[in-house]
Formats: sequence, C-alpha cells, structure tokens
Amino acid sequence: MIRMFLFFCMLSFLVSNAQNETQYFISLENSANKKIESDFFIEKVFDGRQIKSNIGTVQRSIFNNKVVAVVEKPLSEELQNYFNICFPKDAGKKALSIRVNEFYVSEHTDSKTETGCATVVFDFIEKTEGIDYIIGSYSSLIKSDGIDVTSGHERRLIQAINECIAAYRNSNVKSDSKIVFNSNQKVDDNSVPINKVGVYLSYIDVFNGACLDMESFTITKYQDKYCLLNNESGKVENTFYGFNDGKSFYINLFRYSNVKVYAKTEVMGVYYFIDEVQSNTIDYTELRDTFGLSILYLFPDTTVLKLPLLIDRFTGSPIFLTNSFMLNLLSPNPDLLKEYRRTKRTPEDKKRLYKKYFGLN
Repeated sequence: MIRMFLFFCMLSFLVSNAQNETQYFISLENSANKKIESDFFIEKVFDGRQIKSNIGTVQRSIFNNKVVAVVEKPLSEELQNYFNICFPKDAGKKALSIRVNEFYVSEHTDSKTETGCATVVFDFIEKTEGIDYIIGSYSSLIKSDGIDVTSGHERRLIQAINECIAAYRNSNVKSDSKIVFNSNQKVDDNSVPINKVGVYLSYIDVFNGACLDMESFTITKYQDKYCLLNNESGKVENTFYGFNDGKSFYINLFRYSNVKVYAKTEVMGVYYFIDEVQSNTIDYTELRDTFGLSILYLFPDTTVLKLPLLIDRFTGSPIFLTNSFMLNLLSPNPDLLKEYRRTKRTPEDKKRLYKKYFGLN
C-alpha cells in the first residue's frame, strides 16, 4: 500500500511538472569550448532567422510532451560568446561576420528510439574594399539516437556550428560576383522585387532583391516538387530559402515538412500559396509549438492526404487549408459557404473560394 501511494505521488509530481514546463533552455556555454586554430575571427553575428521566438521543440518527461526550446541569451549574443572563445580576435587574423539563417533543434520518436536533430545554416560575410559580401552559405544537420536525446542538443548544435565553419574553411570562395550584404535590410512589402530571377539565401533577401545568379543552378524535379542543383559543385542545395526561375517563385519546405524540397508558389496577398503538400510529411505538433497556431489551422482532415498550404511571407507561419478551416473562414458569408459546400473541395476549389472571400485577383 505504501509503495502504491508513493508511486501515485511520484506520478502526480511528474504530470504536474510536465504540464507546467513550457520552455526548455539551451546554452552554448561549455567548459569544453576551447580555442580553435584559424586564420580568421568572427567579428559580428547577425540574426537573419525568420522565426526568432524559439529554436525548435524538444520532448520532455516520460510523456514526451513537446515544449519550445529557447536559448538563454539572444541568439546573436549566445553565438558571439561562443565564437569569442573558439575563434577569438588575434593580430593578423582576417575578420569575418556570420548571418544566421536557421538554427534549431527537433526530436522525433518511433517505436524503438528517439532521434535528436540540430540544424544550422550560416552565411559567411567578408569585407572587400569597404563592402560586405556574402561569400558562401553553409549548412549542417546533426542527428543522434538514444533513449532520451534532449540533453544532447547543446552538443549537436556545437557540432553543427563547427561543421559549417569547417565547410567554409575547406572552400576556396571569392567575394566577387557574390551577394552584397546590408546589415540594415528591411522587410518592406511595398518594394518586394519578388519577380527578380535568382536564388535567395534568406527570406529577407526576397524583400531586398539580393540573390545569387540563377544561371549557376539547375532545377530538377523530385516527385511533385523541385530540387536545386549547383552546377559548379554538383551538390543538391536544399537549405536556401527559395528561388525564382523567371516564371514562378519556389519556397523551401524544410521547416514545414520532413522532406527538403522546394515547392512552386503563387503570391496571394501576404501569403505564398502552395497547391499541395503531403500531409503525412508534416509534424503538426511541432509546427503548433513552433508557431503557436491553433488546432483549427494545423490539423488536417484525416481522410485527406494532400492539402493546400499558405505561408506568411513576413512571419513564416503556415496555414493549412483544411475543410474545417475553409468552413470556418467562409461562415460569415452564406453565399460563399454554400458555393464551397457544392464543390468537391479540391485544392483548386479552396484556392478559388479563398481568393474570392478576400477579393484577391
């Protein structure tokens, strides 16, 4: 009886803690961080992420409740402190700056084990004759399995950071014909040159027309989506924000799907519209925790395998055009609601009624 009482006390304690914990804090400060010999130092870190409120989600407690992961300090400060130790400023060293495009962790559980992931995407910036150039974009994805992988996120992030640094060190890039970097770039919808042909490293580059030459890449088909092949290196580039081929804009789905591909979009107001995404490739729980969206926006109809998707061009927030979402959206307009109910509720039907409701051309 006493053991049973203690068991239920412990269970109640765990449940209470699991329900109250809403954030998991991550720090890059580690006594194992040591100076790494190099001919450069990191002078500045710019946070170019579209989603800055957190760095992903982790699973906590015996119930695997998902909570958002956050860094203890602002990310640019957290990284700068790390670089000051590992790549410090010394006489004769070259000054570099870094723009962070992606920096996040995630966890997934199957029937046997947990997998922890750390994803890092950096742009490296050099100054030539007083002008800052993005001379290379590098990414790293670190995975490891275990019974409980949460405690390893700091280690995986540091490994991913160092892999990006190593990729830069092993490359022979030059700053000519690269992107001019402006640390004062603004997101201004009134001057979006979204029709400019090129490859965009970050979401903010789309608003400022800063892109790589499209002629250096080849678009290849992958199932019903697209990949981008680097003509010089032969590498498949799956961490760029998007690209424009002169006819359409394509956006990277890797923050919305477990498949790293680009989808063709149509601009609808402040959103990118994508005709279809495979619902079985989406981690809806992680998206809900990352973006703080309601269940109505996130969870698809269980019988539907493909869904239209809207992505906010400013915030990155996704909206899936589920049947429930459309019914709720159109409910204030009885005529449009009746028209929608008479359709087969295909992606094209949803797009047409959505545009009609908001008066979009």
